[in-house]
Amino acid sequence: MHEREKWERCLLHPYLLLILGCLLLYILFPQGNTNNVLDARTNGCLAALLVSGCICLYLWRQPAKKKQVTENLHFDSIQVLICICIAVCAGCLFFIYCSSQYQLEMLALLVLLTLAGIGIWLQISHRLTARRACMLLGAAALVLRAVYILYTSYLTRQHDVYPVNQSLGHQAYILYFVNHNFALPDFDPTSVWEFYHPPLHYFLSALWVKLQMLFGTDTAVAIENVQFLTLFYSCAAVLVCYRILRALHFDGSALTACFAILCFHPSLILLAGSINNDMLCILLSLAAILYAIRWYQNPTLKNILLLAACIGLAMMSKSSGVLVAPAVAVVFLIKLLKTKTERKALWQQFGAFLAVCAPLGLWWTVYCKLRFGVPVGALTALTPDNPQYIGGFSISQRFFGIDWQHLSVFENWDWQNHVFEYNLLFAMLKTSLFDEAKLFTEGAGLFCAQTLFWSNLLLMAASLVCMAVTVVFAVRGSETTLLRQKKYLHRNDEEFLSYTVRMEPYKLEPRKTRIMVLFFAVLYITFLGFYVWFCFSQPYACTQSFRYIIPTVLIGAAGVGSVLERTRLVPTRGRKIITWALSLLCTVFCFFSTVVYLLAGAFPAQ
Repeated sequence: MHEREKWERCLLHPYLLLILGCLLLYILFPQGNTNNVLDARTNGCLAALLVSGCICLYLWRQPAKKKQVTENLHFDSIQVLICICIAVCAGCLFFIYCSSQYQLEMLALLVLLTLAGIGIWLQISHRLTARRACMLLGAAALVLRAVYILYTSYLTRQHDVYPVNQSLGHQAYILYFVNHNFALPDFDPTSVWEFYHPPLHYFLSALWVKLQMLFGTDTAVAIENVQFLTLFYSCAAVLVCYRILRALHFDGSALTACFAILCFHPSLILLAGSINNDMLCILLSLAAILYAIRWYQNPTLKNILLLAACIGLAMMSKSSGVLVAPAVAVVFLIKLLKTKTERKALWQQFGAFLAVCAPLGLWWTVYCKLRFGVPVGALTALTPDNPQYIGGFSISQRFFGIDWQHLSVFENWDWQNHVFEYNLLFAMLKTSLFDEAKLFTEGAGLFCAQTLFWSNLLLMAASLVCMAVTVVFAVRGSETTLLRQKKYLHRNDEEFLSYTVRMEPYKLEPRKTRIMVLFFAVLYITFLGFYVWFCFSQPYACTQSFRYIIPTVLIGAAGVGSVLERTRLVPTRGRKIITWALSLLCTVFCFFSTVVYLLAGAFPAQ
């Protein structure tokens, strides 16, 4: 039995299931963006049935948390579940075969509604736990990203990507490895647009493209299907974020609200369809954050080697992967100062860290420097005669200026009239939701986009307040939290004792809490500092993109989660109001994010 459980855990591992899901999607849609309507007609129903059936089966076989659920209720619940599945199947067959234009989006909507129905059923039958809710949210995130890459071509909403017959851009870098048997460039990489990037993403993408071409896939379609790789990266990043939240001891509403933000945040949806190197770098940076936390909690050689590999590979994907390093260095220093008896072992671990991280992260820079004389940190820069140049605006205009003539929730990006966003704060807000695209010009799509923008603005403000509150609590310390909170409970000693039990994992670790707050604060400052520096050192509209600082989404969500965790542990009336308000805001944000990116496929802007 023990052996069987081990095999089941292996087969149901989330990363393995994610790989299988991406492969299934590729099998159903092998032509990428070119033949999705016909594929949706013939294969969509089978995919919906398979996915929903697997999820229902897996959730049902989990043990119930509430022991008071009776067998009769179980029997009734099974009947309800069967009815839901039958209704969903009938709905799929009806809409997929009767609708003539929006099969893909309708299929995605039906699967999302199925997942919502499963969640409601689990809640009614008292079987909905935070873990199961996160499973459903993760499945919904996969569905939303999948439909996005299927209606988005490799030339739509991309960054520096051109048709396959051109010799510059990210697709050319991938095809260079394909056509030269994976040999490194034998010319100055800064002389060709986008070739200055470290090669990890392009090497992996070239392997995937080469594999497809062996089976007769056309080059353009093979490049299109690189989106399946970035889909995996985006969904894997969501799984890594879940593990980070669990490592921070989030549970209940704190866990589900934070995870929902990360599942439905538009920036991660957009990068799921982007074939450049951003998403792989973000995934590895988030993995580095996870292993930094794990190493601090359990400083073993395994954890520090995994941390070193993640940082090194992140830098091997994109140079900005190094931005995680300052916060990790702070954690290393604090651990070293706090350790009195085992410093020799720590120094040995630091040596092993450098032995792994430095070669992985720096070999490309050293190679370019020694062979071609490329300066450290060099890139292929734009010139001031480019229409995107915004260096003529003052610092105050870049921070506080408002272009009243071109107000929009979408970034001003008009090549014809030379109108570009110059306020970097507005650009950061807009590109975090819609990148540089103008998704809608009128109708319901525009209304939903505007609602998403304002809900995002409120959520961002709430996250900043939550982060500030978390920092204040961390600075003040929590050693006396139990004594201070007793007066708010107004309950008997039995309930206070129950509260102390719930606080047990936290009350003895105030210093660890402070270190984690410091770690995330340094991360946040590093990313924002880099963003501001990059916007001013390269004063072009394209450098203001939020994609350079996407890990800050995790930090903001963690701030919200920290406040929700406090309100969960001490559920006073005022804190319940805070929980409901933050949960409602997260729900509105996630709902309109889903609607916007379903409508973007059905009713694209002309």
